[in-house]
Amino acid sequence: MIRFEKYQYCYYQQVCDFLIELNKENNYHNNWNWARFEWMHEHPLTKKELLEYMGLWFDDNHLIGAALIDMFFGESFVGVLSNYEYLYPELLKYAFDNLKDDQGLGISFHNDNKKEIEEALKQGFFKTDGEETDCVIELNKEYPINLPAGFSVETYDAQENPEEMEWLFWQGFDHGDNKEEFLKQYQKPQQKRPHFNKNLCIVIKDNQNELVASASTWYDPRTDYAYVEPVCVIPSCRKIGLGKVAVYTTINHARELGAKTAIVNSDQEFYKRLGFKKRNHYSFYWKKEERVVNGKTYKLERLLGKGKGGYSYLAKINEKEYVLKQIHHEPCDYYKFGNKIEAENNDYQKILKTGIRIPQMIDIDFEKEIIIKEYIDGDVISDLIEQGKPVEQYIPQLLEMSKAAKEAGLNIDYYPTNFVVKDGLLYYIDFECNQYMDEWNLDNWGMKYWIV
Repeated sequence: MIRFEKYQYCYYQQVCDFLIELNKENNYHNNWNWARFEWMHEHPLTKKELLEYMGLWFDDNHLIGAALIDMFFGESFVGVLSNYEYLYPELLKYAFDNLKDDQGLGISFHNDNKKEIEEALKQGFFKTDGEETDCVIELNKEYPINLPAGFSVETYDAQENPEEMEWLFWQGFDHGDNKEEFLKQYQKPQQKRPHFNKNLCIVIKDNQNELVASASTWYDPRTDYAYVEPVCVIPSCRKIGLGKVAVYTTINHARELGAKTAIVNSDQEFYKRLGFKKRNHYSFYWKKEERVVNGKTYKLERLLGKGKGGYSYLAKINEKEYVLKQIHHEPCDYYKFGNKIEAENNDYQKILKTGIRIPQMIDIDFEKEIIIKEYIDGDVISDLIEQGKPVEQYIPQLLEMSKAAKEAGLNIDYYPTNFVVKDGLLYYIDFECNQYMDEWNLDNWGMKYWIV
């Protein structure tokens, strides 16, 4: 029996187990593995009071799905085991409703994870320019350690000496070298990371016994990989090979424990020089309850439908309803596209000249690839057909549209999802047309979908 629970610390190990199980199914969620969760959970910047808003889904006592924050509200991970993928829409909706911030919610998706991306688009997420890549290195050999003179390398128990390690991170991640400022903001970790292995935490010290560089890996014997996180070198000690020494030392130690590969959620040139290769690529998708189009803010109400060119949403501004169409770039096996947003605009102008009854285009944002058009609040012909209701009475109007299109040298898309009837009048609600060909006219292609 499926049940929902909000996150509590007593579920910590089950979340780690779930992420291990999920990542064994495929590589779609490798950017969110158990080690990333552990690192995030006790990161000093993580808002601990927000953890309880994370959602967990159980089948009896087996954790099968989770909606997690990434340190703050506003970015999330959502995943579910493949046998329960029917729950994914529920998880995604929960994440947006409960884990967003004032700017909305962002989630990264593996570019090949088509099912989850499609559901995200249905729920109003849109692709952004943000992306991330994870890289992998094979641990089929021991990597050479060439430590510069004047430095020493050793394992380090960061759990017992958290302040020293956090001071290294403060400098290494470019927050400056003012220790008084660091101490003002430093907060001792509330609890230890349960899977921390001090033999995988490597530090490099200078001749004053000060920490100047570090690299750690996280490894669980139920997996075949080690996760590299974090890696840093203080500014004054960079570009002399200390980062390389730290990384190679920790992955060598992970190899001794049984890891076959090491992965890092980065494609920085530094890792490439060490031998890491790009493996998985992820794109960020974002959802806001509002969408700004040429300076006007529209509130998204619900998804109206998806076509081969875009997703259409019911949107409001000043309590007036419109259709907001967001162009997408998903592949289509049976249709070739050029510039979609320009094509929509050009086709609208062509159809408008034919006299075919269509919604008015209100606005168009070429950069964001969004069209705002008049909302025809009526019955979609395909819905009427599916409900077994007659549509024959609208065919004379359809024939008039077909005649007007042919006289203009055009075909429109006669599929019933593209037509709405309101107050007895038929509207063609798509902004698509093509050069006339007998093969794709109403008689030879479209009418069979109307006469059932």
